[in-house]
Amino acid sequence: MKIAYVTMQFPVASETFAAVELRALQRLGETLSVLSYRAAPPGAEKTLAARQLADLDIDSGSATATLRGIWLALSRPRDAGFLVATVCRHCWNQPRHLAKALALVPRSLILLKSVERLKPDVLHLFWGHYPSLIGLLVHRRHPQIVVSQFLGAYDLERRFPLSGLLARQADCVVTHAKANLPAIAALGLESEDITVSYRGVEVPAPLPQPRKVRGLIAVAERLVPQKHTAEVVHIFAKLRGMMPEARLLILGDGPEAGNLKRLAADLGLGETVTFAGHVSHDAVFDHLARAEAVVTMSQSRSERLPNAIKEAMLHRCLCVTGRSPGIEELIKDGETGLLAEPGDIAGTAQRLGQVLSDDSAVSRIGAAAQARIVEGFNADRLMQQRRDVWSAKLATKSGHTA
Repeated sequence: MKIAYVTMQFPVASETFAAVELRALQRLGETLSVLSYRAAPPGAEKTLAARQLADLDIDSGSATATLRGIWLALSRPRDAGFLVATVCRHCWNQPRHLAKALALVPRSLILLKSVERLKPDVLHLFWGHYPSLIGLLVHRRHPQIVVSQFLGAYDLERRFPLSGLLARQADCVVTHAKANLPAIAALGLESEDITVSYRGVEVPAPLPQPRKVRGLIAVAERLVPQKHTAEVVHIFAKLRGMMPEARLLILGDGPEAGNLKRLAADLGLGETVTFAGHVSHDAVFDHLARAEAVVTMSQSRSERLPNAIKEAMLHRCLCVTGRSPGIEELIKDGETGLLAEPGDIAGTAQRLGQVLSDDSAVSRIGAAAQARIVEGFNADRLMQQRRDVWSAKLATKSGHTA
C-alpha cells in the first residue's frame, strides 16, 4: 500500500509521534511519503537521521514553491476556484482562518500535483485542520484515493470550519482518545464513522530494564506556560520535606526555563534540581530508566494521553499526572499511576511521598504501567489496526469502481 502523510511541517523536533507512526508503517512494509505545507525546519536532515527516516520521500514547502503555486492557480483555475470559493463560503466570518486558508491555497495546489505524481492509495492528514484543504481537493478530484483525516484535541480546539466539512466527506476519520468522540460527533458524524486509534510508542524486545535511582523525579516536557511545570517544582519542594534524598531532573527547554530556574532558586532547592535542557530521544529513555517517578501537571486543552507519559510508563516509572480529558483511558488511578487534581500541590506531594516510601507499591505500579503500554499502546500493533481500516476502505472503493 502506498501511503502519503500530510503535515504542516516535518520533521518537528518536539513531535516524535509522527516519526513513531511512520517507522511502524515502514516495518509493516508500506511505501511512504510525506507532504508538508511549510519549509523543512533547520537541522531537518540531522533530525531525520536520528529518527531513522533519512530515506523518507518528503515534499516540503518553500518561498519558490509558493510562487509556483500561484502560477499553478492560473493554469488550474477550476481547482483554484473551487478551493477559494469553499474557503470563502465557510470562513467568511472568521478572518484569521480566512486569511490563513487563502494563503495556503497555492501550496495546496502544489500538493495536489504531488499526489497525482505519487498516486497513493491512502492520503492521511496527520493534522486535521488546515491540511483539510488538500483533503477536499483530493476527495473531489481523485475519489479512488482513500482520504483519512486525523482529528485530535489540537485540531478540534482550532475550530477550523473546513475540518468538519472534510470530516463529513472523508473515507476515514481517526482520533486518539475516546474523550474526543463527542466533539467530533458534533461536527455531524456518527460514532461508528470514527476510528479511535491511540498514538502508540515503540515497544522494544526485550522490554526496558529499569535502573532506578532512589528519589529521582523526572519531568520530560516543553517548558511552556500551559504545561504548568512550576507546579511540579512546588510539589517537589514539598516532597523534599518528606524525602530529603529526592532529586528533580527537568528534561526539556522552552520560554519558561528562566522562570523555572529562578523559582527553584527562590524555593532554596539549589543543586537538588537539574535543568538538562533539550536532550535526544535516546537520552530521555536513559533518564527514564533511572527515574523512580515522572510528574506532569499539564493543563493544555489540546493535549490528550501524552506520549511522554506512555514512554515513562514503559520504563516502569511511577507516573503522576494532572487530571485532563481522557487521561483515564491511559492511567487507572492507584493501579497504573497516580492522578492529581490540577493545582493541588500539597495533596499531590503528600500522595507521591507516601507511594515512594513503599517500595512494593512503586514496583507494583511500575510493572502494571509497563504492562498497560505493552498491551494497549504498542505502536506496531496500533498501526497494523489502522492499516487494516485503510485496507478495508480501499477494498470498498475498488469494488465500487470495478
